[in-house]
Amino acid sequence: MAVGEGSSAALGILHGNAFAEAAICNLPDKALQDYAAYYRHINPCIPLAMARHPNSISRFTDLMPETDLERTEFHTDFLRVHDTVRAMGVPAVPVGPGVLLQFSVHRPRGSTDFSDDDVARLQDLAPHLQRAMQLRRRLDLGLHLNAGLAALESLAFGCVICDGAGHVLFANRAAEALEASGIVTLASRQGLRARNAGQSRQLAASIGQTAAGGSGDALILTTRDGIRVFVLTTPLPTRLGGQPGRVLVTLRSENTSTTLDAAALQQLFVLTTAEARLALALAAGHSLAEFAAQHRVSDNTLRTQIASILHKTGTENQRELVRLLGLLPPVDRPPADRTR
Repeated sequence: MAVGEGSSAALGILHGNAFAEAAICNLPDKALQDYAAYYRHINPCIPLAMARHPNSISRFTDLMPETDLERTEFHTDFLRVHDTVRAMGVPAVPVGPGVLLQFSVHRPRGSTDFSDDDVARLQDLAPHLQRAMQLRRRLDLGLHLNAGLAALESLAFGCVICDGAGHVLFANRAAEALEASGIVTLASRQGLRARNAGQSRQLAASIGQTAAGGSGDALILTTRDGIRVFVLTTPLPTRLGGQPGRVLVTLRSENTSTTLDAAALQQLFVLTTAEARLALALAAGHSLAEFAAQHRVSDNTLRTQIASILHKTGTENQRELVRLLGLLPPVDRPPADRTR
């Protein structure tokens, strides 16, 4: 954007006929989502630039008369809406087999068009961007994607990535467990669905609105036994190379057991084995009476252990202790001897 002296800029990596990655500067995420989903297909300047000089910088006004451009749907419903009426860029710089780099710089209404010097400076930058993207693809090796999915797999609550139609692109092990219990259906063809038709429509509407530029939503699904499952939808950011219109859906049942373990509590708060066992029971919602009966512990021993736990964790009472333990990240920590 600085080299082209523009007010905004966009860069995308096209793989086949879809954006594999994209980045924007001084534009809302909705602009990228709208362009990727529809407006790039009706951009009248792209086919003209592809036919004439796909690897060179062109101004829109180099490709078609400004008066003709202003009469197009692309100009009226996209360029004017996002105030990018002056534009220059390149549609197809090759960075790999079947992979193209596309970037552009923009100016708002009322500004002068880009000069020949602006075009020349951006053209000088093009081979450096091309090389940078080639190196990035070679060195990255899918690290963001693989590491991100591995992180979601390790969470102890359901995580589903889907598109705006609810088609499931990824579901972690916890989400598959919810499907096995009949709470949701993850079939990719029909999309993410809830137990009954009404809740499915509510979930589909939430996903669609979030994918279309919404900030996210919250809703409750219920099982046949009346157990509540708390659902949050949130748009996935594009800044890490994600495609626009992707949604993360998290699902957590109210009867989910704690993911804490005694070893973690002993390491964090220097609890004894007995104290860690008692803290885990309280975090899971058990009462002192239940714990005492199950483990045959006297009242005096319980009072001593509770006092020690509160002191070591820096909490004032059992309610504050349970709240503190609930702040620990809900991750699925497999046994050390289990390979993944």
